[in-house]
Amino acid sequence: MIKADPSLDSNEKSLQDMLSHSSDFKATNFQSGDRMYRLFYLDTMIELEAVQEHIIRPILHQTNESTLRGSVSVLEFTETELLIDAVNAIVEGNTVLQIDGEAKFYLLGTELKKERAVNIPVNERVLRGSNEALIENVSTNINLMRKMIATPDLVVKYYRLGRRSNTKVAVLYLRDLANEEVIQEFERRIGSIDIDYIEAPGFIEELIEEKRFSLFPQLLISERPDRVRSYLMNGKIAILTDGSPDCIILPVSFWAFLQSPDDYQIGWLLGSTFRLLRIVSFIIAISLPGAYVALVTFDPRVLPFEIALTLQSSMQYVAMPPVLEAIFMLVTLEILREATVRLASPIGQTIGVVGGIVIGTVVVQSNLVSTMMVIIVAFTAIASFNIPSYEMSSAARLLSYPFILMSAIFGLIGLELSFLLVLAHLARLHTMGIPYFYSGMNKETIVDTLFRGPIRSLKNRTKESLAKDKTRIRIQKGKNK
Repeated sequence: MIKADPSLDSNEKSLQDMLSHSSDFKATNFQSGDRMYRLFYLDTMIELEAVQEHIIRPILHQTNESTLRGSVSVLEFTETELLIDAVNAIVEGNTVLQIDGEAKFYLLGTELKKERAVNIPVNERVLRGSNEALIENVSTNINLMRKMIATPDLVVKYYRLGRRSNTKVAVLYLRDLANEEVIQEFERRIGSIDIDYIEAPGFIEELIEEKRFSLFPQLLISERPDRVRSYLMNGKIAILTDGSPDCIILPVSFWAFLQSPDDYQIGWLLGSTFRLLRIVSFIIAISLPGAYVALVTFDPRVLPFEIALTLQSSMQYVAMPPVLEAIFMLVTLEILREATVRLASPIGQTIGVVGGIVIGTVVVQSNLVSTMMVIIVAFTAIASFNIPSYEMSSAARLLSYPFILMSAIFGLIGLELSFLLVLAHLARLHTMGIPYFYSGMNKETIVDTLFRGPIRSLKNRTKESLAKDKTRIRIQKGKNK
């Protein structure tokens, strides 16, 4: 490690070399009494008024007995003798101060903070509950979480990931709830990451998950602080990344991706109904096109006679076989969805509506696909959009393709075999060493998996979090029965 030199000019040259002679690197001299001071900084990263008011002016007016720490009025004040620490501080927006003749740097916090205001969630619509969303600044996000969880048990640990990007990552958990073994396993995995840069939380997610070739998301991503709070209160771990408004939550089970914070803002009967609806929507999204292909190709006799006649009449002049119909329509739907997402909002909505109507009408009139197939694919898409998690919704849409192929080859037996393979895969998955597909039929878990039970029945925290304190609600005997 290269240490600081007592010479100001020597240190300035070293810092210039380490910063590749960047044009925004500046060095400013000023003198107070018999001492010469020099400031090193990037003028694109600091707040110049703060440097003038809180560093230069106080030093110029200090008395002989005053120390530097007692003179400057900045909250972030550290000392170092290493050049690499000074360079890292400059890149992060700090101002580095050196006194001529001293082989020491003073790192002063003067970062220019420009960020968008806290706004409503964009990707997770709020029906009831907090309308605040996480933003790209990790410090602001931690501020939101500390306001929501006002307890000294909330632990915040910082990591630096990326050899070149040096991305700031914050890990949050509640000391008295989070399982020590889960924390150690997570720290082992995040400590083993060796990469040039971290572009988004998706990088971290992919680098620490266990099954890299699984379609199912193994870590939950959310932009809602109230949702992050609820998982922290269950003993889970949250990961915030500087530059991204998304938070990674772990460990989670399969059922977490079918839950919404809004379930707990309404009565338990309505919450249970909507949760069951999402589970049914997931099953429809992965299997409905395959079931249609299997029925019309191999087993039309399973259907009632009137429905079979309707299907036969709609397919009478269709040129393509049912399996190609289904794949063609699903691919077309994905193209329309991508076009809607990538284009500007007004144009995207127009393309989605007009494109869907035009394409649906043309393909039916030209006898490329049947009217029933258009209805099946549209219903499948709507069912997939009913899943709260974008990652799980995308996985459901992709899973429909192998279901279609298996159904086209083996009929209804292929459909059943596809379900068995998916269930076996889910049963083998783990997240942070914890089983991913906890049974929803267990008496202890069913109250918060398949259903959203009454608050009084949610006495224990979720099993997959392995929380130290498993009891969530305590009701005294003889009261509130």
